[in-house]
Amino acid sequence: MDAPPTRTYRSPLRAERAAQTRDRVRAAARELFEAEGFGSTTIAAISERADVSPQTIYSTFGSKAAILRDLLEQMEEAAEAVTWRERIAQEQDPALVLRAFAQWTRAFFATSRASMQVAQAAMADPLIAELAETGNQRRRQALTSLMGRLADEGALRPGLERGEAVDRAWLLTGVETYLGATAGCGWSEERYADWLAESLTLQLLATPPSDPPTLSS
Repeated sequence: MDAPPTRTYRSPLRAERAAQTRDRVRAAARELFEAEGFGSTTIAAISERADVSPQTIYSTFGSKAAILRDLLEQMEEAAEAVTWRERIAQEQDPALVLRAFAQWTRAFFATSRASMQVAQAAMADPLIAELAETGNQRRRQALTSLMGRLADEGALRPGLERGEAVDRAWLLTGVETYLGATAGCGWSEERYADWLAESLTLQLLATPPSDPPTLSS
């Protein structure tokens, strides 16, 4: 008679403690990255602030760059990505679609602005550079889908090919542009979003509105 299959026991308490450890490490790393910079922050400093051993950090995340990657990967959830996707999909007017997309871009960047600035300064690390490239590819994919929708609706400027529309939108919605506007020029988040919506509309649409459109509630 065969022996019953072995079941893997998972302790809810152990899982909860592991999640709490990850949260403490994330919080400690974020504070140190923002205060000291990515290059100057050490695993030892993170472990001391998080009150965990360095080995725990290595076994949980693997590296300092992996911690930053984990922080950045939480951005979409924190910025309510699903809600914004639904809102963009529900808008019917092309100008309102782009305004909603501009507002989503602002929310996405603003949620983890400090962490993104840390990442920008850490591009020499291959893992961070790879993460940035992945983010750019995902953004281009999203824009390809959005421009395809506007093209199918006949909303793009006459003669503007889909690929060119994607390129223009991709250039305007980059993190470098966001940081240049907010950190470099001192713009508020809303001023950046208004500028982005206006720029996307003027660059992409066949008949840009004379007055800024208002998003539906």
